[in-house]
Amino acid sequence: MIYKRMMCCLMLLICCAAYSRAQNASPYVINATNKPYLLRSFLMFEGKKRTHVISVGTPEKVNYAYDLKQGALLEVWRGDFMDVKEMWHDRGEPQLAKPLGNVLPLSAAPALAVLADKEAAWPDSIAFDDLQNQGYVLDKSKMPTFLYTANGAEVSDKISVLNGGGALSRTISISNGKQPLYCRIAAAATIEAHKNNTYTVNNKAYTVTVAEGTKAFIRKTQSGKELLVQLANASDSLTYSLTW
Repeated sequence: MIYKRMMCCLMLLICCAAYSRAQNASPYVINATNKPYLLRSFLMFEGKKRTHVISVGTPEKVNYAYDLKQGALLEVWRGDFMDVKEMWHDRGEPQLAKPLGNVLPLSAAPALAVLADKEAAWPDSIAFDDLQNQGYVLDKSKMPTFLYTANGAEVSDKISVLNGGGALSRTISISNGKQPLYCRIAAAATIEAHKNNTYTVNNKAYTVTVAEGTKAFIRKTQSGKELLVQLANASDSLTYSLTW
């Protein structure tokens, strides 16, 4: 009995020492060089482990993380891409990829939704089986366009780098839609409209610029404001850019 207890204590000490070494080890930093780096991983966002995330690092050092099961642009950042130590070192929990640099969190909620009217609450999520991923395609610069079906429509979601790294552009296109959809571009405590189709979000934490002719509108919610656009046609699209 004493021997078993001693062995249990020894194993516990070994495990603790291994965990401590893993935590203190140098980070495993990966970066995009001459083409984008696409990384599938777990990612912590808003205190929850997201299990279907793809992160994209670019040679311009403008990076983002995307939830494939929500069609959600989770966060963006500049600088180094990812620390993958917890994914590749000893293969232990929590196997998380960690974005580097100054990360700007956005939203884990789906980008598209069916609303009963313009005042209906935005859904927190899409049920797992209600969004069917169709993979992604790469353009000439090797940036992905994500493809999926949800809300009765086929969706393509293209995110690319603008102005040599000055901004990110996002184009969401739907086809074969069965009913009008809304796209939520931003949700924050404050959203202010300005000239030239621009909006500042969260006390100028970042700026959204929607394509000319887009009828975006701001609405109040219990927690702040939201910037929405209606995609009213069976085939429709929306383009906007983020600058931060």
